[in-house]
Amino acid sequence: MRAITCAAFGAVVMCLGVWQPSRSAEAAPIAAPDYSLHRVTDKVYVIYGPFDVPNSENRGFRNNPVIVLTSQGVVVFDPGGSAHAGEMVVRKIGTLSKDPVVAIFNSHAHGDHWLGNEGVKRTYPQAVIYGHPGMKALVDGAEGERWLAMIERLTAGTAGGKKVTGPDKTLNNGDVIGIGDTSFRIHHTGPAHTDNDIMIEVVDQKVLFTGDVVRNGALGLMESDASFKGNIAAMDWMAKKKFKHYIPGHGRAGGIEIVRAYRAYLDKLLTTVKKLYAENLSDHEMKPAVLRAVSAYKDWAGFDEVLGPHVSRAYLEVEAAAF
Repeated sequence: MRAITCAAFGAVVMCLGVWQPSRSAEAAPIAAPDYSLHRVTDKVYVIYGPFDVPNSENRGFRNNPVIVLTSQGVVVFDPGGSAHAGEMVVRKIGTLSKDPVVAIFNSHAHGDHWLGNEGVKRTYPQAVIYGHPGMKALVDGAEGERWLAMIERLTAGTAGGKKVTGPDKTLNNGDVIGIGDTSFRIHHTGPAHTDNDIMIEVVDQKVLFTGDVVRNGALGLMESDASFKGNIAAMDWMAKKKFKHYIPGHGRAGGIEIVRAYRAYLDKLLTTVKKLYAENLSDHEMKPAVLRAVSAYKDWAGFDEVLGPHVSRAYLEVEAAAF
């Protein structure tokens, strides 16, 4: 069975209930694998996370943390899905720079992207964490505790999380934060992967960190606050901006081709659902036709698990637009 990605493991937890992997309290944690730094530019690096669900081997790490070196200190985007992941990111930073982490940007409210805040703050408590107002509201509320408990359960307690550590400050579309010699511009185009996505531009490097608005080689659920139409519009916006480097929330960084590939998947799926909705088919009746339309993506991680939910979610979006 293919790995399940991002929000998809939230759905898996609903099936798992209070399941925990079998491991005695006395047993030593499984040694976590090492994850390599990859250079994007002279100032920007990424650590590629695996496509697995959180477990006691990866200890909750599965996304793409980004490290940016500035003259004032180190900036991190999305430091991972657990306190353990955040501590791993700090160790990797130590191989690049002796400067402290001064800021953290979180792309959205799904815990596999922000739970690493805690691990970074253990070493650098003065680092300022930024996120969208909608993300801060969710994390400060019940969602923060829910994500923390879920990751600790799925990793059999090896994720190392002790407390919810969300954004300190909020950012909106168009805001620019200057840190030393580097400017970071915030982009929020409306509901896309969530209704609280921010994309972070490293202005002088022509780099855009997209969070989960773009994925490469891996699929995840579109939940109730997502928008297929809005996600497609966000990628159309990206293409017009002509950044040199696009770093997705999951999967390898690249040029505009990775944006076009994910856009094509969402567009083919949504277009097919619209057509079949007009023919009065139900969502479960549509799935075989949608499968044929997007079959080029069958080898992407999570495809088998999320295609049905994607069809159902797109159906609801099309239905809502019809009224």
